[in-house]
Amino acid sequence: MTLARVLVSGLTLALSWAAATAAEPLVYERFENSTVGKIAGGVSFTNDVVGHGGLVVPNQAAAVFDGKPGTCVHHGPDVKITAPDFTVEAFVKVAGTADYQTIAAAWNEDENQRSWALVVSPGGGLRFDVSPDGGFHAGNVLATPTDVIEPGTWYHVAAVSQGSTSRLYVNGREVLSKRRAIPGIFAGKANLKIASADRYATEGPRPLCGCLDEVRITPAALAPDQFLKTRQPMPEVQLPGPPEKYAMPFVATSKDDAMVWQERARARLLELVAKQEPRYSLDEVPIDLKLDKPEDRGAYTLYKASFQANSKTPLRRLGLLAVPKGQGPFPAMLALHGHGGSAEAVFDPKILYHGMADRFARGGYVVFAPSLPHRPYAAMELWDLFRAVEVLRLRPEVDRQRIGVGGLSMGGEWTMWIAACDPRLKVAVVSGWMCTTEGVFSVPNCKCWRLPGLVELMDICEVHLLIAPRPVLFESAARDGCFPIRYTKEGFARIRAGYQVFGAAEAVAQDIWDAGHEWHGAMAYPFVDKVLGGNAAAAK
Repeated sequence: MTLARVLVSGLTLALSWAAATAAEPLVYERFENSTVGKIAGGVSFTNDVVGHGGLVVPNQAAAVFDGKPGTCVHHGPDVKITAPDFTVEAFVKVAGTADYQTIAAAWNEDENQRSWALVVSPGGGLRFDVSPDGGFHAGNVLATPTDVIEPGTWYHVAAVSQGSTSRLYVNGREVLSKRRAIPGIFAGKANLKIASADRYATEGPRPLCGCLDEVRITPAALAPDQFLKTRQPMPEVQLPGPPEKYAMPFVATSKDDAMVWQERARARLLELVAKQEPRYSLDEVPIDLKLDKPEDRGAYTLYKASFQANSKTPLRRLGLLAVPKGQGPFPAMLALHGHGGSAEAVFDPKILYHGMADRFARGGYVVFAPSLPHRPYAAMELWDLFRAVEVLRLRPEVDRQRIGVGGLSMGGEWTMWIAACDPRLKVAVVSGWMCTTEGVFSVPNCKCWRLPGLVELMDICEVHLLIAPRPVLFESAARDGCFPIRYTKEGFARIRAGYQVFGAAEAVAQDIWDAGHEWHGAMAYPFVDKVLGGNAAAAK
C-alpha cells in the first residue's frame, strides 16, 4: 500500500470516528424508573445496577424484563437505522441462557422485514445480524461460541457495524469481527424493540428475561473508548476455545505406539464419563428388553421397544427395533438421532435424517434406534449406548460379528463415543459432527459436548482415532452451519494421517456434498454394506 493510500485510509477512519463522536443517539433508554419508548408487558425497575464503581453518568435504576411474549420497550417502525454505520450497546444481565433473548432489534422474519438484531444466543453466546435486503443471509451473521454471557452477571455488550464489517465487544474488548458477505442495511417496517424481536431465528417473539440498563443505539460506528463505561474496568471476558497444550494428543509414529496411546486414551475417556455417572454392570442392572406388538413395514417388522437404563432406579429408554423378514442371522446397525430427535425421527424420510434407519432395515439390517435424552453432557449417555449395543447382541436374528453404528449431529457425536469405546462395533458413520476443537468452538454449538476434562485431553477430532483400524466414514456437508467445512477437512486430514500410522488409511473416508446439516447416505450405505454384508445401497 502506498503512503498516500495509508494517509487517505487513516484520514477516512479518523473522520469516521469524528463523525461517531458527534452523532446523537437514535435511541437511549436509561431506565431511570422510566422509559422513552412504550412499555409493553412485564417491565419493572430495580436498583440492582451494574456496579464497578458506577457509570460515568448517574445511574440509580435498571429495567427488569419478565421474559414473557409481548414484554418489551417498543419504539415502533419509524425509528430506524438507515445507514450501515451504527452501534448498539447495553448493559445486560440475563436470568438464563436456554433460548434466544433479544437485547435490541429491528427484526421481523414475517414478510422479510429484517434489519438488524443483537441477541444472546442459547448457551450464553452473542449474535449480531445485519440484513441488506430484509432477507436472511448466513454470511451476515456474527456469532460467538457459547459461555460468553453467564446468567446473573452484568456485562457491557456492544455491536458495531462499520461499512460491511461487524464487530462484537464484551466489557469494552473486541471478542469477534468479520466482513459481512453482502454489504448494506435494510430499513424496512420492522418494529424497533428493546428486549424483544417480533420473530427471530424462525420463531417469535424472542423476549429477554433479566435486566437491561443504558441501552443506546447510535447511527455511527463508535470506537471502544466512546462506549458507555463504568468508573472501574469491568473484567475481561475470554472466549472459550482450545487449550494451548493437550494432555494426551496423538503423536504416535508407529502402530505399536498408536495402540498404546489408544489403550490409555480410551481408559481416560471412560474415567471422565464415570466421574459424571457410575456405570452398572448387566448383572447389577439387567437390560430387561421389552417389545410391543409387531407392525408390518413391508420389508421388515417394526417393534416399539424399551430397556432398563443405566440406573438402579426404574428408568426405561424407549426405542424402535426393526427386524428384516427372511432367514437370519442379519447384520445390524445402531441408528442414533441428534438434538431434539427420537427413534421415530431416524425412520422418517421427510426430515434431515432422510429415513436412514428405514433404509438400513429395508437393506437387510436389524436396526435398533433408541430415543435418548439430552443430558448436561452428551457423553453421559455412553453407558446407555453400551446397553443399546447389547440390545442388538441379545437378538437371535443378529450376527454379533456384524454390528455397526451411525448417527447425525449429536447422534454423530454419540457414534464417535460408542465406536471409540466399544471395539465390538465393526463400522461407524459419523454424520454432521466430526470437526477440530477449534472448529466446534468457532460457531455457537451446544456446550453439552464439553465433558469436563475432554477439551483439555486431545483435539476432539482425535477421539475418532480410537476407532482405528476399524472402518469409519465421515459425512461433512459443505454448508453445515454447526461444523464449518474448513475445520471438518482439517479434522479429516489429521484422522487420515492417524489411520496411516495404524496401517489402515483405506479404512477411513469423508463424504463432502453441497447441503446443510443433514444425513446424506450416498457413500454411507455402500461403505457399511462392504463391511457388514448388507444391501442398504440397493434399497432405494
